[in-house]
Amino acid sequence: MREWLARFVDWFRRDWLDRELAEELRFHGEQLERDSGIAGAEAGRTARRQLGNVTMVREAARERWSIPALDQVLQDTRFAVRGLRRSPGFTATVVVTLALGIGGNVAMFDVVDRLMYRPLAYLRDPASTHRIYWQWRDRGVMGTRLSAPYTRYLDLRRWTTSFAELAAFSERQVAVGEGESTRERRVGTVSASWFTLFDARPALGRFFAADEDVTPRGADVAVLSHAFWRSAFGGRDVRGERLQVGNVRATIIGVAPPGFSGVDDANPPDLFIPITTYAASTGTDDARTYFNRYLWGWVNVLVRVKPGVTLAQAERDATEAFRRSWQAARDDSPMSPALDDARPQVRVSSIRTGAGPDPGLEARTALWLTMVAGIVLLIACANVANLVLARFLQRQRETALRLALGVGQGRLAMQALIEGLALAFPGGVAGLLVAQWAGAALRGTLVTTPGAPTALLSDGRTLGVTLGLTVLVGIVIGLVPALLRTGRDLARALRGGMRSGTPEGIGVRTALLVAQGALSVVLLVGAALFVRSLQAVRAMPLGYEPGNVLLLNRVIRGAGFDADLQRATRDVMLSTAQAVPEVEFAAWMSSAPFVSTSATILHVAGMDSVERLGSFTFQATTPDYFRTMGTRIVRGRALDREDRAGSPPVAIVSESMARVLWPGQDAMGQCFRMRDPTASCTTIVGIAEDIVQHDLAGAERFHYYVSIDQYTRTWGNGMVLRVRGDAGAAAEGIRQAVQGVMPGEQYVTVRRLSDVVHAQQRPWQLGATMFVAFGGLALVVAAVGLYGVIGYSVAQRMHELGVRIALGAQRRDIVRLVTGQGVRSAFAGVALGVLVALAASRWLQPLLFRQSATDPVVYGGVVVVMMGVAVAACLLPALRASRAAPTAALRSE
Repeated sequence: MREWLARFVDWFRRDWLDRELAEELRFHGEQLERDSGIAGAEAGRTARRQLGNVTMVREAARERWSIPALDQVLQDTRFAVRGLRRSPGFTATVVVTLALGIGGNVAMFDVVDRLMYRPLAYLRDPASTHRIYWQWRDRGVMGTRLSAPYTRYLDLRRWTTSFAELAAFSERQVAVGEGESTRERRVGTVSASWFTLFDARPALGRFFAADEDVTPRGADVAVLSHAFWRSAFGGRDVRGERLQVGNVRATIIGVAPPGFSGVDDANPPDLFIPITTYAASTGTDDARTYFNRYLWGWVNVLVRVKPGVTLAQAERDATEAFRRSWQAARDDSPMSPALDDARPQVRVSSIRTGAGPDPGLEARTALWLTMVAGIVLLIACANVANLVLARFLQRQRETALRLALGVGQGRLAMQALIEGLALAFPGGVAGLLVAQWAGAALRGTLVTTPGAPTALLSDGRTLGVTLGLTVLVGIVIGLVPALLRTGRDLARALRGGMRSGTPEGIGVRTALLVAQGALSVVLLVGAALFVRSLQAVRAMPLGYEPGNVLLLNRVIRGAGFDADLQRATRDVMLSTAQAVPEVEFAAWMSSAPFVSTSATILHVAGMDSVERLGSFTFQATTPDYFRTMGTRIVRGRALDREDRAGSPPVAIVSESMARVLWPGQDAMGQCFRMRDPTASCTTIVGIAEDIVQHDLAGAERFHYYVSIDQYTRTWGNGMVLRVRGDAGAAAEGIRQAVQGVMPGEQYVTVRRLSDVVHAQQRPWQLGATMFVAFGGLALVVAAVGLYGVIGYSVAQRMHELGVRIALGAQRRDIVRLVTGQGVRSAFAGVALGVLVALAASRWLQPLLFRQSATDPVVYGGVVVVMMGVAVAACLLPALRASRAAPTAALRSE
């Protein structure tokens, strides 16, 4: 070991040692020459004879301070780099191809890693810390929920023994600041025990303690995030300062450390307050009962499992507590499903919901896109392998000559491997740049807030994956030449030319070509299916026209919650908005599509349970709602100004609701009761078209509308406005006009309904965009690969083709001959790809929107496109071969 360590040290200073040895040998030669007593040239010859074989001595010494294997690697690296510099076109093509393949995979890994697998910053014990997922059956379907009432969190603390720590949290958009500086910010409402799950020390001050997080109301304290502290307060000492957070006048007691983001590093909170403080300050009916009733489901729960307790044991323990909690909730609200029907259970799983028991559509789409990126890398590797094989076959004479001179097969294989790595590493570096540039939009869509910076080039996990992919690709493309049996016939290889027999390597290259075609078909089928899904989701009738519609939301701060004050404020806001010139119609509302949902218990005469038929949601609104939203009244009438408090309650129901509650009957004139079976009967005076309220993919469209004046449980907190012209351009003027009449610290926010709808379409938009991008890239790479194979085959067969032309073959015969070879390979690839796509359709189907994964139109279109591209790629070299002069072809090699 000591000898090899000395060798390693000497290897770095071998040039200096070589100079020292040369100086030593020269000195000894001079001494021998001086001591010989002979003058002139004879003295030098005598000294050299006495000194011996100097070259042998120098070689022996060099061997002592060198590492032969390392020297060989350096020699082969220099040889490979010189060879690649002599072929800039080949090198550039390979590097660009690998950059696209590796870059796409690195970008997708970064997304999936952040969505599902990356440990949270500062998390104390990642292996033992998990999120609670609540599951129960609803109308026969087991569903998974993240949030639960605060009382359920308390029940887990009381009735479980498997957890060392439990913490409750909820992240909300809350108004922070006063006056013109007020902004909606993300606020983490957390229990005091939440901080104990993290190994983080405050950058300033302290976190809040257990006695500051108590029911019914915690202390009015706040902890700032490090980024918010720096941006909003300049990094000064803010301890003891007051900050308005919603309805809480909070005292700042500390600042979190840099990079501390809690459970959502994609969209971290700006500050943290006690969860009991937030709940008690909301000013709603739920605020008074959040800790002893089960009506408000808004809390997420983290747990740290005790040492020695398995996840299965923890789930059984938590499930038993959940069942007790469910029964307690049923005692509080008898209308909830029975325990045996609901079958409640708990899953203890990943903190990141993308890796939880029921990942969302975006997470599942991201996983599919990761596989797509892997397919693109395989296609890129197959294309590069074809190029490497072509280059290797062009160098057959050189390789055969080296074998004839005694170079071993192992040395040649090592040289090929080093050349593959020399090609892959520039591709990997370029791939990182591609991932940083092209993947920014993808990461912003899925894992970060818009405009958030990304640090992919400094991220150790991503760099490690890039290095691993690069080395793997380098090994694959470096060992491809070993698939050919070069060296078995040195004489034939040394004779060389293209006339020495049939084209070599064509079998391996054709197999790679078929694989490229098959994988390209799979990607193109996926792209076409997602594009058709996106078209279907965009064309789906929503029951309203979101184009020129704005959603205005009122945020209550500081003002009292007296019903008369709320109604007066509502009327002033509505009249102010209607007076804005750009506003065509305006209406007050209790819920907005994809933002909030209002629901209550319904009672219909002759029907035991309405809830078993589905989920019935309602809109409490003012008369102009239907004209504002663009929702059609199919029969009867809309709400009007006569439907006010004190008049008989009326309702408008959707077509689906009328059909399911009164099958075979005319719903007009029917009635139902809301909340209480003894309440006044609400008469149906109109039937509206179905709308999409909260789920694009859901089949249920049971929705009804009541007058906000007649439905006194809530006055609503928002308006919907239809504007003339561009809604985005009018938004700020409308906001300022309405803000001017807001009492106290209340304020309003405005956004476009079309933005809300587009956010719901994002998974299909993402799938269509990325599948099309990857599919198009795969198609181009496959076409280039086919062109290269056919072109090289033509070059190898020029002698044969020249003979054919000389013997009378027509140009069309040559074109048919050459094109047929490529078309047959392409057809084999297409057929194989169709089979693979059909086999994968069962897993792709859940990601599609009203689109069959085995649509024959899609498959037929992809086949036509692929075969068309194949014919075009084959025609160019075929036409070039058909135009060649027979004499030139016969002389060519």
